[in-house]
Parts: sequence; C-alpha cells; structure tokens
Amino acid sequence: MIQDFPDLLNDETPIEDVKLDLEQVKHQVPSFSNEKLCEMIVCDRYFGFDQKISIICMEELAKRRSQGDLFAFEGYIDQKYKELPVLDFKIPDLRTALQTAINFKNMKR
Repeated sequence: MIQDFPDLLNDETPIEDVKLDLEQVKHQVPSFSNEKLCEMIVCDRYFGFDQKISIICMEELAKRRSQGDLFAFEGYIDQKYKELPVLDFKIPDLRTALQTAINFKNMKR
C-alpha cells in the first residue's frame, strides 16, 4: 500500500470522483491489527462518515473477542477519540462580528 502513495499524489482524479471500495476494505480487515481497526473506527466517528467502516471494524473486533482476544478495544477507542481536538464548524454570527467592528471603530474616534 505504501508504495502506491506517490501514485496518489500524481493522480489527477477529482476528489468527488474518488470512491471507497467497501468490499476491498472487508477483504483486508482481517489482516489489520487491533489498533488499526480501532483507529479506523475513531476516524469514522471523528469525521462523521456514514459508519459503514465502523461496523465492519467492530464486527471484526467482536469476532476476535469471541475467539479469546483480550484487547480492550472500547477503552482504546475512547482514549484515541479524546486525544483529538474538537471540530467546530459553526459559522460565526456575522451580525455580532459586524456590530463589534462598528463599535470598535466608533471607540477610536
């Protein structure tokens, strides 16, 4: 996979045309480490994707748990999620910003 990275940089495909192949992800998930699966879940939650990746990864982690894997994935996911900065996409109130600027200008006179 890493060897393909330079090709991605040279790819001129528009971002809206890039699609995630869930079947390929499902096929590769069993080879991923517990940590990688958890980090994929964290990314899915953090960026608000459609949660299909999370479900695939959680199913794999649950399967591993039922086979005796004692990895504490719930705690690992919570810890990694808490380490990320809060995303805030709120648009500031333009009216308040303009009023503050007007007031500031009036104070300088």
